[in-house]
Amino acid sequence: MTMPSELELRLRRQGYHILGGHGAFKACQWQRKSLLEGRSCYKERFYGIASHRCLQMTPVVDKCTQQCRFCWRVTPSDIGVEWDQLTTNRGSILEPDDLIDAVFEANLRSLGGYNPAVAPSVKPEKWREAREPKHIAVSLAGEPTLYPYLSDLIDAIRQRGMTSFVVTNGTMPEVIADMTPPTQLYLTLAAPDEETYRNLCRPIVKGAWERVKESQRMLGSLNCRTVNRLTMVASWNMGDVESYSKLIRMGEPNFVEAKGYMFLGFSRSRMSRANSPSHDIIREFSERLSDSCGYYLIDEQVESRVVLLSRSKEIKKLEHT
Repeated sequence: MTMPSELELRLRRQGYHILGGHGAFKACQWQRKSLLEGRSCYKERFYGIASHRCLQMTPVVDKCTQQCRFCWRVTPSDIGVEWDQLTTNRGSILEPDDLIDAVFEANLRSLGGYNPAVAPSVKPEKWREAREPKHIAVSLAGEPTLYPYLSDLIDAIRQRGMTSFVVTNGTMPEVIADMTPPTQLYLTLAAPDEETYRNLCRPIVKGAWERVKESQRMLGSLNCRTVNRLTMVASWNMGDVESYSKLIRMGEPNFVEAKGYMFLGFSRSRMSRANSPSHDIIREFSERLSDSCGYYLIDEQVESRVVLLSRSKEIKKLEHT
């Protein structure tokens, strides 16, 4: 079964390229800023991922185990249309190589408007590089661990000489335990405790909080770099630094990113602008978290409202140009 037509229409209006029955690509604003203005996102600043050569995509844009209030994606209650958010029919999805090919094609279509012939501020060499991406972020929307070929997708990305970041909400620990390690795995911690988690993330699978903690405990044993993404939502989940610290010590990821919720997309119908914290507030929270969990506060990017904590004092950058 493919996604409902009303959902597909809403996604296309938001700039998504729909790939097969469930996949999607959307050009990142930082690719545009890198090409037009020479600016870069925090992934380039922190980890060396060149913004103009990074693609964001999802294999399952319409599938997720949570309905987070802060998420910009469309949920059934947003548009009054119900669909199965958990089950993926293998007959209606693209297999990894076909999915990557479709992502590349969508990227080329998106880059057409930045051709130096029509956009003289774009450097020709940089535009050519953008047409040959070096990194794929398996994020964007949806929960990638619901894609039945996730390990094959990670392998296919690596076989093409690219690096991969995979972002998960941690509710599918059995998939995380068995999947091929990506270059870097993100596990989102959007709550310090179960009550906050249930109210803010609104899981639709049983035992979700325990499943998140099970995934968290795996991080130290995985054969890849690991990150806890703390999505900071003012008035919701920023009051209990010590409980976050305990969760972080449970998994001992390489890095922790404290990143502010942005008032974007369909989250605007569920949240208010006041729920989007300033960078100063995130910085102050991060300083307290650093003191509590023993991680070094080593970098930040004000525009993205994100602060980076690291288990070690230095980060080995990924060599992308």
